[in-house]
Amino acid sequence: MEARVWRWSSSPLQTSLDKHTNALSFWSSTNNNRAPSPWNSMWMPTKKNLKLIQISCKLPEDETEGITSRAVALGTSRSRMEEYNLAMKRMMRNPYEYHHDLGMNYTQITETLIVGSQPQKVEDIEHLKEEENVAYILNLQQDKDVEYWGIDLSSIVKTCKELGIHHMRRPARDFDPESLRNILPEAVSLLDWAIEEGNGKVYVHCTAGLGRAPATAIAYMFWFLDMNLNTAYETLISKRPCGPNKTAIRGATYDLAKNDPSKEPFESLPDYAFEDVANWERKLIQDRVRSLRKIEKDC
Repeated sequence: MEARVWRWSSSPLQTSLDKHTNALSFWSSTNNNRAPSPWNSMWMPTKKNLKLIQISCKLPEDETEGITSRAVALGTSRSRMEEYNLAMKRMMRNPYEYHHDLGMNYTQITETLIVGSQPQKVEDIEHLKEEENVAYILNLQQDKDVEYWGIDLSSIVKTCKELGIHHMRRPARDFDPESLRNILPEAVSLLDWAIEEGNGKVYVHCTAGLGRAPATAIAYMFWFLDMNLNTAYETLISKRPCGPNKTAIRGATYDLAKNDPSKEPFESLPDYAFEDVANWERKLIQDRVRSLRKIEKDC
């Protein structure tokens, strides 16, 4: 069963709800004041200056028993989720949470690009193929991320191959801006290639779909869709509330535009540096990103 999660945020956004889906409603603030608690808290902003956001997620047919059995089967306890979310708050300094027990969740960002959390089982891959016409998956997780959540990645990759989905990996260390900065050019290179191929949508995911994956999508929109960084960033988070590291994207942009192998430290760059680029710089970045293409077999 598919459910759609509705979130409130700032300016009108057109959404629709399929008649066969259920709606789960809760609130999320996107103004300058941080919410006093994470996504699923009982904190309620007023409806003034809010907008409606839709996120799709996969739920078992029996929501209560199905979620419980899945959590037990995967060995995913509440303490494990709490540990992960505490680490995310500490390292990323944002109020967002990942709820593994609710299954895979995702948001369509453009006509061809979806950003979401990790597929947890082969049925998630089947859902992405059948319901969303996904033809490519870009996985940004490290092996230890997959192992932590008890995901059978080999079965997922096998199912991708059987369904004609091209599965690609470009691992980045979770909560590490420098690691993200280093892999962004190659990750965006694969994303650009998949979108150019045009055989279906591209599903980009990390663990929670709140850091590495949205950062990759934002970098792609910045470098290839003629947006500045702030516009690309706001476009994505208006659809999928999250807190990807903007500094890592600026750093990767600097690396590509200047082609500096020493990778000047983040601290030496002003906060506004490389939030936009000239047309000739964007063309240079695109050429350098495309030169990195290494389209591997399913991995």
